Amino acid sequence: MIDVVYNGQRLTLTRFWANGEPCLWIKSPEQRNIPKMEFVGGYPDEYCIFIKNLTAEELAHVTLPDGSLININQEIEQLK
Repeated sequence: MIDVVYNGQRLTLTRFWANGEPCLWIKSPEQRNIPKMEFVGGYPDEYCIFIKNLTAEELAHVTLPDGSLININQEIEQLK
């Protein structure tokens, strides 16, 4: 897991617990309304954005909390 920023929101880059797909997981319930966010669990705070649903342009806007760029594919590989 790694903290990232997307759409001005701090999220967690991780793998979805049910199927291992890479995703951006919410850190607070207020983030449920970010575009492409999906409800994925049984608890009210289980929401994420699946990486496969983001365009290349959207992925380019995923950064580290300090604003530096990351190689999202490399980070996903390290999550295994």
